[in-house]
Amino acid sequence: MDDQAVVQAAAGAVAGAKILVVDDNALSRKKIRMAVQNLGYEADVAENGAIALSMLRTEPYDALLLDIMMPEVDGFDVLGALKDDDALRHIPVIVISALDDETESLVRAIELGAEDFLPKTFNPTILRARLEAGLTKKRFRDQELEYFGRIKRLTAAASVLESGRFKPESLGLDDLAAHDDPIGHLASMFRGMAAEIYERELKLKKAIHTLQGSFLVLAVGVVWGLTPALSRMASGLGSNPLGLAIWVNAIAAVFCFSIAAYRGKLPRLGRREFLFFLSWAFLAGILQRMTTFVATEHVEASMLSLIVTLQGFMTFGFAAVTRMERASPRRMIGLLVGLVGVGMVLLTKSDLSSGGEGIWLVFAMLLPLLFAIESLVLAGKRPEHIDIFASVGLMMGISAALLFPFAYWNGDLMPLGTQIGRLELLVVFMGIVGSSSLLLAFHLIATAGAVFYSQSAYAMTIAGVVWGMLLLNEELSVFAWVAFGVIIIGMYLVEPKSKNEELVIQRTFR
Repeated sequence: MDDQAVVQAAAGAVAGAKILVVDDNALSRKKIRMAVQNLGYEADVAENGAIALSMLRTEPYDALLLDIMMPEVDGFDVLGALKDDDALRHIPVIVISALDDETESLVRAIELGAEDFLPKTFNPTILRARLEAGLTKKRFRDQELEYFGRIKRLTAAASVLESGRFKPESLGLDDLAAHDDPIGHLASMFRGMAAEIYERELKLKKAIHTLQGSFLVLAVGVVWGLTPALSRMASGLGSNPLGLAIWVNAIAAVFCFSIAAYRGKLPRLGRREFLFFLSWAFLAGILQRMTTFVATEHVEASMLSLIVTLQGFMTFGFAAVTRMERASPRRMIGLLVGLVGVGMVLLTKSDLSSGGEGIWLVFAMLLPLLFAIESLVLAGKRPEHIDIFASVGLMMGISAALLFPFAYWNGDLMPLGTQIGRLELLVVFMGIVGSSSLLLAFHLIATAGAVFYSQSAYAMTIAGVVWGMLLLNEELSVFAWVAFGVIIIGMYLVEPKSKNEELVIQRTFR
């Protein structure tokens, strides 16, 4: 420390010091207390060693004036207890005793940690000098401990930063940075560096997260976009919606359960899990699947795909109302931009035919509603401990089992031929496509949120139109491709939800 710090420490040693006087003699206690107060210090008294130790452990004292010869707990016992206590061992102790001629006892007191010795017939000037010396030494020691404590905290923060697992506020450097000294300046610079690194890495991770989510959105759209076209093809080959739903769901269940079994992830269901899968099966495996297959018999595949884009607005509205996700202006703008792109595609399909088809178009609007409800259910209620393949397999299997009695009663069971023909291949392919789209959707909802998942509806639109063009000879204009670009912009603006997870930075600072 510099000379100015020494002067300040010496001055602080006098100002505001709190002294504890320990003596079993009431007259001696009063005399010593008055002498201490006359020197400008605050003084408390204790009539024996046991009381003194109790007071020292409950209140902070800067020095101790200690009598040696006391009944039960004497001065030596107090010194030994202080020496064994890390929180008290640095309090300066001045022994005040009548043992002027007992050198051995005084040596023992010094060995136990006493700073100095003063006879009971002391001179106030000598008392001041010895108290100031002890207090100054303590203040220097306290400052040294505080200094090394700050160094230790700074070193600990450096270790946390080097580990790569941190948030700037978790480093605990705010109070250190407030000091106007070299360590404070270093802590301030260190904190700023950590914040800069954290923000940069957070932005990078967010960009990667958005990119991954966008690829998943496109994958869901491309895979599901096959469903309307395939359903319309199956309808043309003589299938019925109920029988087709049973076969498609059953094949999807076998496909997913086979993978889950191979991975050793077959589930064990409790009552709550079973009720969830039962509800999901009714919502997605029955209502959603039947709506799709019935609608495709009356509405062309590309138009059905366009209607699915309403899912984004329905999901956003439900999520905002229930506060499952934040309804930020950016996300709203993204949804509106996506709707503009959908509107552009609609301009290419402006011939909406007769009023009869209009009724079926209204019926088809149940599909985006069911998609929106499903995404919110999966986002908030799904059993996360059950494997994704097993989850989809369970849902598909339950829905097929629930549909079977109705199909049998109505005579709508759809027996497939013993030889593999076009319909049989188509049904198997639809089962794989249905399960794949659900697996992708399941993963997308878990990682990016229900609102971002709803953007897959735009990809479904484009994919549905393209698949309709390829498989059903429908036409797609250049204008529709421009609209696709607009939809992609909207999808980018509706970024994935923020994930509350620890950021791990893969770097070292050496």
